[in-house]
Amino acid sequence: MRFTQFEKHDRVEALEILGERALENLETTLQTMKHAKSNDWGYRISSTLFPLFNLDKANVGLLDLPNATLIDDKFQEIRSFVYGHSPRDFRISFHPDHFNVLCSANPEVVRRTINELDHHAWLMDEIAGEASRSYWYPLNIHMSRSSGEPEQIAAEFLENYLKLPPRVQSRLVLENEDKGLWTPDMLFELIHLECGIPITFDNLHHKCNPGLWDAKEAFRVCCSTWKAHDVNPLFHYSEGGANNNPRAHTDFATSSPDIWREQHESYQTQSLNVDWDIELKQKDYAITLMQEQYQLVA
Repeated sequence: MRFTQFEKHDRVEALEILGERALENLETTLQTMKHAKSNDWGYRISSTLFPLFNLDKANVGLLDLPNATLIDDKFQEIRSFVYGHSPRDFRISFHPDHFNVLCSANPEVVRRTINELDHHAWLMDEIAGEASRSYWYPLNIHMSRSSGEPEQIAAEFLENYLKLPPRVQSRLVLENEDKGLWTPDMLFELIHLECGIPITFDNLHHKCNPGLWDAKEAFRVCCSTWKAHDVNPLFHYSEGGANNNPRAHTDFATSSPDIWREQHESYQTQSLNVDWDIELKQKDYAITLMQEQYQLVA
């Protein structure tokens, strides 16, 4: 629900509509989680469960919704489902949108990013409880800034990282990017070594923008940043080439994470459990086909 739709109604009616949509979103999330678990998959939760919650001019929070009690009940139902599974068996995560730039040169963007990340952390608390404040339940973002000196950008990121609430810091991870400065080696040297944040390795991004390390080294080092916290890495697997764009995700895969690992394994990683987000446009259809064709381990 966009703000232009919201403001077409008087506030009482608009909040009623917003509440109904939020409740429906949570029910859809629960049913999708059950579907994912029935296939032995994890689930990356949508970032738009509560439209307009972080838009200043909307000025909306949970207690403003007339069905807040029903929403609390639905959160409890979801928590009960999540509590029934170890994150080793059913892993959930968030990937907040690209406009979240913690190292932005614009203080207003930083302010909004901190609020948005805290909203995601609140959601994870509600969905999985405060015990989920760990990298088993990551909030994955990009640096998303390559204009300027990398050391200065990293310093600004680290300064703003310290402003984040603990429920965000305990889950925040950074992903290598398909262009620009933030390759695995740069994230490791300038961010991870300073504050310990795990690095999400994206195989397609590394193929497009490798930096100083080959895929085998990048995979090994990124794995180590998660194992330092005794947590399985949660990495991204995708393939590019849609519309002749090497960075654009394809509908279906021509390989699998298992095959990719066989080609880039080292003795430090060969016995390591790694979880994968499959970033293909056809989503569960693509995963099912991949499992059938390439014996992907769920």
